[in-house]
Amino acid sequence: MTTAKSVSVPPNFETNVKKAQRAFDRDAFRTLITGMVNIPSLAGEEKPVAEFAANFMSEHGLKGEVQQISENQANALGRLPSKVKDGPSLLIYGGIDNHIAFEDENRLWVADPYPQILMAEAIWNGDEITGLCAENPKGYAACAVMAAVCVARAGIELRGDITVGLGAGGMPTLSRPGWSNHYVGHGVGALFMLQRGVRPDYCIFYKPRYTVSWKEVGICLFRIIIKGGITYVGTRHVIANFIGSYPNPIPKAARVIEALEAWFPEYTKRHTGGGIVPQGGVSAVNSGGTYTPIAASGRVEILVDLRPPPGLTPSQVQRELQQCLNDIMAKNPDIELDLEMVLAMPGAETPQDNWIVQSMIRAWEEIEQKSHQDLQNFSGYTDASAIRQWGIPTVRLGVPPRARTLDPADTMPMNNFHIDDAQALVNVIIRSAIDTCQRTYEETVK
Repeated sequence: MTTAKSVSVPPNFETNVKKAQRAFDRDAFRTLITGMVNIPSLAGEEKPVAEFAANFMSEHGLKGEVQQISENQANALGRLPSKVKDGPSLLIYGGIDNHIAFEDENRLWVADPYPQILMAEAIWNGDEITGLCAENPKGYAACAVMAAVCVARAGIELRGDITVGLGAGGMPTLSRPGWSNHYVGHGVGALFMLQRGVRPDYCIFYKPRYTVSWKEVGICLFRIIIKGGITYVGTRHVIANFIGSYPNPIPKAARVIEALEAWFPEYTKRHTGGGIVPQGGVSAVNSGGTYTPIAASGRVEILVDLRPPPGLTPSQVQRELQQCLNDIMAKNPDIELDLEMVLAMPGAETPQDNWIVQSMIRAWEEIEQKSHQDLQNFSGYTDASAIRQWGIPTVRLGVPPRARTLDPADTMPMNNFHIDDAQALVNVIIRSAIDTCQRTYEETVK
């Protein structure tokens, strides 16, 4: 449990906070999030939703801008500049890409029948919206916009600039087969933003959990290759007698996967600490094509996702996984494995005593009227880690938990969002944004 350090408050602080919080327009929020949910935005194809969000920001007191990354990919920016310019600059960040948006022929890999909740179609039930990524990330992106819009509407004189950054390519996804753009996910939009004109002193990042957090895991993807030889079902008995073993690697994959699943909890236990519980898992298995069913592939590929905590490098993670594979091969002499790194995004953290962490905890405690409970049991990855890697102190917060009836079709609960929860989150962000940007920069680094 953490209680934030007390500090002096800027002039008219409480008056300004309440004025900005009262400026939250539920109808405008409804319009914004409905439009965002209704626009499909698979990672790599976010330009239409970025254009919609930028136009909304321009119409509601911010300087909206579409930041083009590639032909179909773009960020949306909304700027609220200060007049004095001697205060810290603040980035309020949310993502805009969907993790899935499959066409009909690919939907069976998600669920059959494909659930309504995973479609880019906004459905309202009272003050709650349902649709693909209605909470994460599009609801959070809408909250990022509304927090800055509320400050703008309140007419508060800021000393530091506020920028809303709605980033493309935030989902942990790779380029789809056939795409010419191979630089798609894992913080592409955030990194582009930091390189091209948005370089804040602090960042507030929207993602799930109503707990102020200042660190998170990274993500490492590895390809494990089970080596063998192509085989024909009609001669499997002959081949086995001839070479002394059956070369088909597909049956061997089961043993490898079972061994990996037994090893992942050991990895987690070894690296758990400070509220971070880094996980590992098998995320995909591939072995040849279905158009040649009589000939089994001579190669099986297993994709493994391992989450490194802050301080554990991707190369260290790779060595640990390699040792696991060495042990598997030692116990199974008929199995030959190779290991390749596919993706390496380190974990990262902001010091707990940093200004933006303390400001957010103060804001949370004032809203909730209780001491802040630190992050627990967490293994989620976002591009907040990428922003921290570039030296930007970054803090993260999501909406308060809401009791809902379990929907068995919603296996990745991130597709429902209530306006009351959005307003509660925006109220915390408003308080921290004003606390930060009404001061001189020097006040925040004492």
